[in-house]
Amino acid sequence: MNEKHEQQTALNPADRPIPLRSQLAYAFNELASNPIYTISLSFLTFFYTDVLGMDAGLVGIIILASKIFDGITDLWAGNLIDHTHTKKGSARPWILRSAILLAASYILLFTVPDAGVVGKAIYIFVTYNFAMSIAFTILNAAINAMPVYMSNDSSSRASAYSIRMIFAGLVQMIVSMVCLNIVDALGGGQRGWVLMAAVFATISLVVLLVVYLGTRETVTELQQSEENVPFRTAIKAVLKNKYWFLVLGMIVIIVFHQVATLTVGVYYAKYILFDEKLAGSLVTYHHIGAAVGMLAMPFVLKGNISKKKAVVVASCVMLLGAILSVVKSEGIFLIISLALRGAGFGVVNSLYYGMLADSVDYGEWKTGVRSAAVTTSAGTVGQKLGSGLGTALLGVTLSAAGYNGLAAVQTPAAVSCIRIIFTAFPVILYVLMLVLMHFYDLDEQLPKIKEDLAK
Repeated sequence: MNEKHEQQTALNPADRPIPLRSQLAYAFNELASNPIYTISLSFLTFFYTDVLGMDAGLVGIIILASKIFDGITDLWAGNLIDHTHTKKGSARPWILRSAILLAASYILLFTVPDAGVVGKAIYIFVTYNFAMSIAFTILNAAINAMPVYMSNDSSSRASAYSIRMIFAGLVQMIVSMVCLNIVDALGGGQRGWVLMAAVFATISLVVLLVVYLGTRETVTELQQSEENVPFRTAIKAVLKNKYWFLVLGMIVIIVFHQVATLTVGVYYAKYILFDEKLAGSLVTYHHIGAAVGMLAMPFVLKGNISKKKAVVVASCVMLLGAILSVVKSEGIFLIISLALRGAGFGVVNSLYYGMLADSVDYGEWKTGVRSAAVTTSAGTVGQKLGSGLGTALLGVTLSAAGYNGLAAVQTPAAVSCIRIIFTAFPVILYVLMLVLMHFYDLDEQLPKIKEDLAK
């Protein structure tokens, strides 16, 4: 034990593994940021259509237009962090700075005034972009980049991301289960949604303070004199990074999976199972599987199983679950299908940020340019592209099928559309994931890349 301690002490501080207590503090962020992501992904469209009575197609178009702008601000936020050099670090200060913005965002999303269709649409566009394109974007860009600034040790970075994703899965499961119940307990209607948002806003303020105090950036401390990389140079370097694009594609697919499973799950519960509160049960089955997949990740990483192999196995498990739901989408078959899809999701969701961190090293090795936050911003770019495109396609498809959120009974075409998206569409997604993994071979190259960078 003493010998190991002496070896770690002799290391360059930036090369030491991230301490477990710091990894846990880092992961704690999910209690602040994940609820707004889960609510916007799983319930916000439902709130707009079935509480406010907005047209599903119009909502989809608003969110898609917002996501295009949102993707641009992700890169801007990454560049902002890469150009921040303070005694407290590069990413850490922005965790504290974005706390108030995020808390305000929770509430603004649901305080839509009764101002007619046009007035509501304008308000939704403005507040959605404030929440997701500014507040959530700045916070998530900082959080995604943090492990790269906390240590150069690839294993502990992957561990930090993995623990964070375990927290994310647990928070997402709990929020998905209790969200509608909290709304009902607080009086229901729009007022219930606003009060629910206020609860999560308060929690987020406290949590982000804990994250700020419990983490430290060692890489930044040793590189204060490093010359800032111009934004245009950073973007050009990222565009030459093929692994950045492969991981971006993975993230888009996994978010499409969430839209098809979680967002559509609310509609599936209401119109196929005839009880919208069963949406919490559907999400629970999915997230129990996800928790199993996430909890297995520390053992997978210690077992020296490559990230690519883990993602391939996970994609096959998800594909099996999707095929099962196509065969029969009710009873125990539906439960097993969701658990299998969730298990694969848990593995992939735990790995892709570690894969992004590895792509930072590859980008520096290939181009000579290191832009950690801009590169890791692919995480939020992928999340937002996936949720934007997925939500837009869902809204437009439902609208074309005659869906009306205020109608007591939906058209047969709308009901069939919900069923197909929930059960059959995921098969295509998981096949595409396997195709992407065919071209990913960074795991094999990484030791040589790190050796070259060290020299």
